[in-house]
Amino acid sequence: MTARLVDAAAALTRPLAKLSPPRLYNALPRERLFDRLDAARTHAALWIQGPPGAGKSTLVASYIAGRRLPSIWYHVDDGDRDPATFFYYLGMAATPFSGKSRVELPLLSAEFASDLSGYARRCFQMLFALLPKPAVLVLDNYEDVDAASPLHALMEQAVRQIPDGFNVIFVSRTAPLPLFASLVVKQQLAV
Repeated sequence: MTARLVDAAAALTRPLAKLSPPRLYNALPRERLFDRLDAARTHAALWIQGPPGAGKSTLVASYIAGRRLPSIWYHVDDGDRDPATFFYYLGMAATPFSGKSRVELPLLSAEFASDLSGYARRCFQMLFALLPKPAVLVLDNYEDVDAASPLHALMEQAVRQIPDGFNVIFVSRTAPLPLFASLVVKQQLAV
């Protein structure tokens, strides 16, 4: 029985596929595109879109590896339409950056339900305080979140919370939702 508990505890420390960057199999460095990403990182957020199989995720993963940027890689899926799920996994992804302080992002509980945007704002402020500067949060497969999800409004607010030296990179098969238009106009989001 004790061996099973040890195995279960060890499994919890292994990185989840949801929070792991894609494996790079002999990806060629795309320096011209890397230079464009360098220039675009003056914006708080970047939106990279293209059809399936175009190499969006490989581009971003090889860029982060090539530039040796600390990062959190988050594979967005349909379950993330629920903000509590999203913030739970985001908290898990941030754990390695908490060091000895072991600061954790607060779980989205009923006490925060009345002020979801305030909760999200504080979580992102805490997240960026934990990360070394510069760092990147990658939200891969962002198109998988249902268009009616409240997560989109929270992400739009999150982009407004990004301090200098940090970026959020959205990787998607689709263009940004109209909700993000003001971020593009204010040059907080580069597409």
